[in-house]
Amino acid sequence: MPPSPIVLIVHWPACLRCGACVAVCPQPAGFTSPFETIAVDTPCEIACLLCEKACPVTAISHRQVAANSNPSPGSPPGGR
Repeated sequence: MPPSPIVLIVHWPACLRCGACVAVCPQPAGFTSPFETIAVDTPCEIACLLCEKACPVTAISHRQVAANSNPSPGSPPGGR
């Protein structure tokens, strides 16, 4: 059974924008936010959580979403 889709959440004040999350992501290129992190407003059907594990400051978490739902957009970092 495939995993349930998730939406990734970035705790912006802690995020270093190092790119570790994007580097390990098995999604096709372009699964990113405008802030060069993993996508935060798009359901991830793979739900492997490699990005959470790769984050050196544990700034990434997730929530499960129902298949075919529209998640709320992620909040951009302040002032950026």
